[in-house]
Amino acid sequence: MALLKYCTKCWMPETRPRITFNSEGVCCACEWAEEKKRVDWDERRQHLEKLCATYRKDGKSPDVVVPYSGGKDSIYVAHKMRDLGMTPLLMTVIPHMETETGAWNRKNMCPDMERYEINLNEEKYRSLAKKYFIEQGRPKHPWECAISAAVINQAYRMGIPFIMYGEEGEAEYGGSMQEKDRWMHPASLDYLMQFYYQCGQLDWTMPDEDGYDKMYFTQYSRYENWSPSKHANYAIAAGMRTIPVRNIGTFTSHSQISDDLQDLHAYLMFVKYGFGRATSDASIAIREGWTDRDSEAIQWVETYDGEFPNAFLPKYLEYFNMTEAEFSGVIAKHANRNLLERTHKYIWALQPWLSIWRRKDTKLAMINPSRYSY
Repeated sequence: MALLKYCTKCWMPETRPRITFNSEGVCCACEWAEEKKRVDWDERRQHLEKLCATYRKDGKSPDVVVPYSGGKDSIYVAHKMRDLGMTPLLMTVIPHMETETGAWNRKNMCPDMERYEINLNEEKYRSLAKKYFIEQGRPKHPWECAISAAVINQAYRMGIPFIMYGEEGEAEYGGSMQEKDRWMHPASLDYLMQFYYQCGQLDWTMPDEDGYDKMYFTQYSRYENWSPSKHANYAIAAGMRTIPVRNIGTFTSHSQISDDLQDLHAYLMFVKYGFGRATSDASIAIREGWTDRDSEAIQWVETYDGEFPNAFLPKYLEYFNMTEAEFSGVIAKHANRNLLERTHKYIWALQPWLSIWRRKDTKLAMINPSRYSY
């Protein structure tokens, strides 16, 4: 018997923060996926064209900031904004633990577009990453805040008020729907503070209300039906590199491949909420209509969810300046013991204080447990 309530269309559970379900047990992300089929995208495209006309400069100087990682979505958005006659400035907050593939994509994709790179203070942000890892199980939280605050501040200083991000993640993946119907307006400062900026110890802070009122922060998913698979196909055709094997904890090889800290971030999602990267990717695939919930998707979730990135453990220990026992203790501290159980089986090549965290849920119990630890 399942311990969690799951969406009846995808595999997203009730533990996802801010997710809601309708009377038929369908999550808000799947409801939005159906609603998007009835959206007048031509009307939204026309609105976007008017926005571009408002902020367009001379065709040479940057007139829209596109936050850019070199990944599939930012490549797609940058190209689409240029197709609209804009001159994008690709702005990147360089992540810690950047992968070789991620660095190549960042440096080599969109070669004819101007870019601006922000390097975070190494020791300060490492210290903050450790702090949030220990206290909240959120090792990427300072960087996640910086990609909002640093980009908005720098765009403001450079006199480029128009900022085009990728997706409005709350609506697309299951969360607060407060911005869903505000597509004709910029994202509010309250919205950004609630969901994107929750760290007051950074070198960059959000502009005050008067400063933010001079900016137009929006997301491309408001104007076109957001499709991660379409963006992946587009970016790969344009030359984006993927990894030769699947990502840890899931079945894909083209998403979130910029830095190795992302794998720990995804693992902690499983530890805290009982669902991992495979659940997220499978649910997106179901909503896009290219897989089936109760055959292929459930196999991906059962096989890959909760896989620990063992190969990166030495990097994590060095980055956080921790012993294996200290690191394992932080994981255990954040483990949701209502959803997971800890089995103290000795795993070859790992220390005996390490353990396997796996779901108590019998329907979604992990198989092949030798992959899982901490």
